Amino acid sequence: MLDVSEVTKTYRLGRIQVPALRGVTLGIRPGEMVAIMGPSGSGKSTLMNILGCLDRPTGGAYRLDGEEVGKKSDRDLAAIRNRKIGFIFQSFNLLPQLTALENVELPLIYRGLASRERRERAEAALVRLGLKERLRHSPRELSGGQQQRVAIARAVAARPEVILADEPTGNLDSRAGEEILAVFQELHGEGITLVMVTHDLNVARHCERVLRLADGHIVSDERVRPEERLLAREVLATLPAAEEGVNGQ
Repeated sequence: MLDVSEVTKTYRLGRIQVPALRGVTLGIRPGEMVAIMGPSGSGKSTLMNILGCLDRPTGGAYRLDGEEVGKKSDRDLAAIRNRKIGFIFQSFNLLPQLTALENVELPLIYRGLASRERRERAEAALVRLGLKERLRHSPRELSGGQQQRVAIARAVAARPEVILADEPTGNLDSRAGEEILAVFQELHGEGITLVMVTHDLNVARHCERVLRLADGHIVSDERVRPEERLLAREVLATLPAAEEGVNGQ
């Protein structure tokens, strides 16, 4: 359970205080698939950073699985992230000098896993994401969609309880983006909690629930009707096949 209660976040720029969140309260149940939408400056990325224990609230409380995490030390927050949370970013955040396999394996080192288990988990995650033939390719040898799959495999290999995705389809063409969303649906079906920041309503409609932020407030919290979710998925069948060349070419 992700439980946010009256959370505020204020950044200081010199003598100026800039409020990013203004008393946000929400709960996300285990296994939910939730989209967070809002214009630039609405506070959605700040909220995502707090949910992911990358930042602390200025005020209010954030409980993850009943544990208050807002005031924990950096070391404790890092341990929580490593144990419970997987991250997927719009820019992929892959290390260019490493292979796909090495990129997926790297975070598992900080879990203290033995070399053999790290390798087995990384390979299994990449194979699951359809990258069996790309294990030893570097990011520059992969298309955008393939790089995003590596990023998802990196998150999945750690077996997190929660996956947070920041504009996960933002740098992809429509077909590749829909394929990534199909993977998210599979993960959601396995009981993983998924939270996505997106500006794309069609992406949001793949989720069960859509939160909209404006000026640091949640202005709406709506359930997506099953027929809307089905329609969003059916878009996949109407799109042309994604290119499999390097960098989408």
